[in-house]
Amino acid sequence: MLNDALYNTDEVIDLLQVKRIDVDRYLGNSHFKGNPRTFGGQILAQGLHAAAHTVDHRRPVSLHAMFTSPGDSRLTIEYQVDRVRDGGSFSSRRVVAFQGSREICHISLSFQKEEDGMSHHQRNTSLAIPERMQPHSPHWRHHPNGDTSTVFPAPVDFRCEDDDCFGAPFTHAPHQKIWARTPNRLPHTRLTHETLLTYISDYGLIWTALKPHGIAPYDADLQAASLDHTIWFHRPFRLDDWLLFSMASPNASGGRGLNIAHVYDHQGGMVATVAQEGLIRLNRPHQGVKPS
Repeated sequence: MLNDALYNTDEVIDLLQVKRIDVDRYLGNSHFKGNPRTFGGQILAQGLHAAAHTVDHRRPVSLHAMFTSPGDSRLTIEYQVDRVRDGGSFSSRRVVAFQGSREICHISLSFQKEEDGMSHHQRNTSLAIPERMQPHSPHWRHHPNGDTSTVFPAPVDFRCEDDDCFGAPFTHAPHQKIWARTPNRLPHTRLTHETLLTYISDYGLIWTALKPHGIAPYDADLQAASLDHTIWFHRPFRLDDWLLFSMASPNASGGRGLNIAHVYDHQGGMVATVAQEGLIRLNRPHQGVKPS
């Protein structure tokens, strides 16, 4: 039985629904997640929600974002949508997120009219059964290392194929597999699932790059932040059914870590791909790169 106090799904879904305040201008609230900086996934999801309201009968196919300045989690965020182009099949949008006069994020988005076409994909070969895994939220709540950077509740139930996922140190492989599903059924509106996936895509992805180096995300000498973030939406999905985030970090250099996640539905089909480069600066001498 899940502890409902650990999950805030309805609150987050409501948070991601920005309010129209003028032509192509939208306002979103912020919420505190234990850090004075606005959670990057919130900005991405609210930006997607704002852009989607300027497009008729087309689904998001890609989102490319660059974080230009830290957001303040105490302040609202204004989203200005630029209708770059509406073609016969595709629509392009550019969204700039502001707090006051300060730009905090630029997002380019593409939407497409649904159509049939050639189809293939790399399938997930994991045979793990997420129902047999322990929910990871209670582990975060009572982390033995005194992690105070992760704050509950969360909008989904996370479950890990490995015991050391979500940032546990001293693992030599830059990989982790994490299942996610909302604890309750969601509305059938596809935008609800798309924005919520966008929101949670920023959970733990950057930590994958720390694994070969024995650095935990709650290390006091670590400076970590998302720099840019990309999502490609491949196929329809539901977040009230299990999705697998298969994460890998193919490179870290120059104080930055590159992380990629392929997202699969419970039947093994690839529904999305996420790529992110983040700052992973360690403010103390380090032994250097470890082989993966």
